[in-house]
Amino acid sequence: MVSKAIREAIVRAFHEQHLQYAEIAQLLAVGQATVNRVLRLHRETGSVAPRPRGGGNFSPLRGEVLEQLRVLVKERPDATATELTDALIDRALVQTSPSSVKRALRRLNYSRKKRRSSPSSATRRSTASGGAHSARS
Repeated sequence: MVSKAIREAIVRAFHEQHLQYAEIAQLLAVGQATVNRVLRLHRETGSVAPRPRGGGNFSPLRGEVLEQLRVLVKERPDATATELTDALIDRALVQTSPSSVKRALRRLNYSRKKRRSSPSSATRRSTASGGAHSARS
């Protein structure tokens, strides 16, 4: 980010000394694009102060909706993030995605498995140390 003093010097060099963008850039050791941006900002706002930063996208999963997600996790501890997303959309009438639900779960200090559990097998797994059924008796 360019300091306020450099921004002001860019404007003075252009308006008072009538220098070209390339000359200002070389004189103040900044890029020509910086000169262009600072002068455009000054032209549009009358100031060299930087514009406020953007606010970003806020998650709809907060407050009451976040509490409903917490309840869903308690009701369905084995549910995947996709299953929780579908249930939350039905219950809270909110538009969201599995990735948003995963981020909300991390904020709640929950972790999620990535796929459904498969049902247990009816037969037991055999082990290598079978003992009595060994070929060497």
